Amino acid sequence: MSDIARIAATLATARDVAVATHIIPDGDCLGSMLALTLALRDRGARVVAINADPVPEMFQYLPGQETIIPPARVTQMPPLLVMVDCTDLERAGNGFGAWQNRVEKIINIDHHVSNTRFGHLNLVDGQAAATAELIYAILEAIPVNITPKVATCLYTGLATDTGSFQYESCTARTLRLAANLMERGALMPLIREYLWERKPLHSIRLLAATLPTLTLAYDGRVAWLTVTRATLEATGCGPEHAEGLVNYPRSIAGVEVGLLFRELPEGKIKVSLRSKKIVDVNQVAGLFGGGGHRRAAGCTLAGELETVVARVVAAAGAALTK
Repeated sequence: MSDIARIAATLATARDVAVATHIIPDGDCLGSMLALTLALRDRGARVVAINADPVPEMFQYLPGQETIIPPARVTQMPPLLVMVDCTDLERAGNGFGAWQNRVEKIINIDHHVSNTRFGHLNLVDGQAAATAELIYAILEAIPVNITPKVATCLYTGLATDTGSFQYESCTARTLRLAANLMERGALMPLIREYLWERKPLHSIRLLAATLPTLTLAYDGRVAWLTVTRATLEATGCGPEHAEGLVNYPRSIAGVEVGLLFRELPEGKIKVSLRSKKIVDVNQVAGLFGGGGHRRAAGCTLAGELETVVARVVAAAGAALTK
């Protein structure tokens, strides 16, 4: 029996389920979590959707997002926990630890090659463009009815994790699935408005404040931006508004590795890494305890901003010479 079949069989008979995903949620983790949540609820299961952080404004159109609760509000832990789009349990946040050990079984569904396979059942496919692809395969195997609401969630996961179907991870399979979801009623006008036509003014101000920090090294093959906590506060932005900024240094002609450094509380720096053709940024991030994909990865380091920048840029430069 395949991993998909085993997980589908487990979910088909589950009556009480918790579905959780990583902090600083993005379109794929939210879309995947909510698609699974809505589909299982349609089958009569009791499902609690959990995330430690609020849903970013740009994803508040997703059906079911209003039912997501933080770990602190989980009063009765279901016996089955499904983790989606999480490389490890720590990615779910600090508040998660109080109850994660109370479950009887953990299902781990992810498309990051750095996944630690922490579940009792694991479906980890680094060739999938998004975790949403894997959720769709499971829902088909149960089987469940892919409603317009479920299709909207899954399409959002595909669109956001492929850079609007531009990244090399996007395959013919991805595009066929996107077309299938459109045919099943994905709410395209709503998706289009929120993802591409509704940027908050303060996010544009954050971009304007961040672009002057652009720096290049290694003959223009490594480029990076920095976002300080003071900049976020001055522009009225939250962490989610900085997530897409890494694409600006990556988009420069001649740049192979684009980086974004963002200050976090308690003296930590979040680093986003992107590459075009040569460097495996999953390996670079792995040097600092992070991970992700060959062309997109991340890590979090403790230390002063300047020190962290120097360390990660040096590692990216070294990767260029291999």
